[in-house]
Amino acid sequence: MAATWMSRCGIKTRIVDRRDTKIFSGQADGLQSRTFEIFDSFGFAHRAWRESNHMLEMCLWNPDHEGLLQRSSIVADTIKGISRFQHATLHQGRIERFFLDSLREHSDIEVERSVMPTSIVLDESKAYDQDAYPIILKLKYLSDEEATPSQSGCPTPNGLFRSNLTPDDTDDLLRSQARTAGFETVKAKYVIGCDGAHSWVRRQLGFKLEGEQTDYIWCAYSS
Repeated sequence: MAATWMSRCGIKTRIVDRRDTKIFSGQADGLQSRTFEIFDSFGFAHRAWRESNHMLEMCLWNPDHEGLLQRSSIVADTIKGISRFQHATLHQGRIERFFLDSLREHSDIEVERSVMPTSIVLDESKAYDQDAYPIILKLKYLSDEEATPSQSGCPTPNGLFRSNLTPDDTDDLLRSQARTAGFETVKAKYVIGCDGAHSWVRRQLGFKLEGEQTDYIWCAYSS
């Protein structure tokens, strides 16, 4: 999404992704009403709306007095009048496709796959110079094996290595630098870290995760 805004503003941008391919089984398939409104500002809300499953009701389940699970209530999934859109679900891969198509339409920005950062350094003396490029980022080009991490015991690529449900192997990949040729040094004005639960960027900047991580899983079914 950040790169989509950059493409509309004419800002020179690069996207690097350690994955070697798109997601085949989504892990973020829910769309809020406000998300559709953002898609509408980009001009592709109609594509997502046509393909998505629109959520009408939400069922809540709780144990009864005997400890048996039963449906306790049914409520409207979307608050009436909050938006002209309602909650919906759509495969994450399709959502990514809408963004990629928008990028291609408005810029020459492409996702550079099988690439990951290995170090980030900020020259604080240039941080407030609007013409400077104070950030030095070193990128590593991964082998096919490195760019296809373990998929939670499942042979089907599903993207879950980006979540907190699987061990983070970023440090292992960084230790294997000597085995793989192909590095690049990039100077940038800004770096945006969109790297999920294990956020390498957050750790490099010395920030700690606020709150707790859990293995809690929720499911949504629609018909």
